[in-house]
Amino acid sequence: MTIATLVVVGVLAISAWGVPKELGLEPSNKPQPDCPAEPCRATGKMSGFQVQQLKQSDGKSVTKFPTRVTGRNSWLVAFSLTMGAPNAEQRTFFNQLWGKPAEARISIFEPTPSQGDRRNKKQRYTLHNQSAVFDVRSWFGKKAWFVPQKRIHVEKGSVIGLTLPTWAPVLATDLRKRERWRSSRKPDHCDELERDRARENIGEITKFQCLHSTARILFTALIVPKTPENKNR
Repeated sequence: MTIATLVVVGVLAISAWGVPKELGLEPSNKPQPDCPAEPCRATGKMSGFQVQQLKQSDGKSVTKFPTRVTGRNSWLVAFSLTMGAPNAEQRTFFNQLWGKPAEARISIFEPTPSQGDRRNKKQRYTLHNQSAVFDVRSWFGKKAWFVPQKRIHVEKGSVIGLTLPTWAPVLATDLRKRERWRSSRKPDHCDELERDRARENIGEITKFQCLHSTARILFTALIVPKTPENKNR
């Protein structure tokens, strides 16, 4: 059974106890991933999440923290990646830089402000949970859905992020300045891409102080809000 089929089956199954919502989706603004066109840009060895994205590519309205869970505690049941299709030469370059195969996992980050920093200006987050690692190579050039073996609890206010133990072609670049995402790289080493900053230790606190502009990291998360009827299912 393919991942796409699993998602369809999963959505049908959960529709009986909740209406799923795709966080991170902008129906009127879907930038295309880089690759194989040059410059082909990907990212790897880090965790990250979007903090702002435009609702229309030529507009001014933005969605802030598009993968933050609001309203109520929820279940994360699937996530999607929209990936470019790097050619053989480009794949070799990224494999040598970040390792192989191309892999990704979804992660749940809870804001953890330090004392006196009520608004979390220092961008401290605790890794609360994450999925298993998925090999994503077979879905280059597509929007593909990935289903964790078990649904993942997500607290209201948490931010759903993407962790790349190696790399994935999930960047759309050369966008407008109001497209912004944060990564787990150290703030004084934001451009040192070979450093391993993928967050994979549950309970670890990280400062997401590297802010990347004019780009979007292309993932979405499918959640179902918790209700008295589904909280124990």
